[in-house]
Amino acid sequence: MQVDQVVKFIVENREVLIAFVVSLVAVMKLTAWGKAQAVALDAVVGVIERLGACDVKHGVSVAEIDLSSAAKDALRDAVAKADAKKTPLSAVLKFIREVFRGV
Repeated sequence: MQVDQVVKFIVENREVLIAFVVSLVAVMKLTAWGKAQAVALDAVVGVIERLGACDVKHGVSVAEIDLSSAAKDALRDAVAKADAKKTPLSAVLKFIREVFRGV
């Protein structure tokens, strides 16, 4: 392909290429979110197993210090979902938070 053919291909298919790039970014963000969920869950389960249910809140607070920001958000979301007094973020707000985390 010559340069003019490449430019023509990009111009003619820009919507498809943009959709591909956006999809790729979304998959990468969702993968990071899934890994963060697993790390947060592992931290909570480890604390529960070591300390018992009475000291869970304190243990989670201590474990939260070493977690990434995505894992901390996942942990807060898990606590908000489990605690009737807290309101979890909507799926849209979680998605927006993840999209702009890397920006």
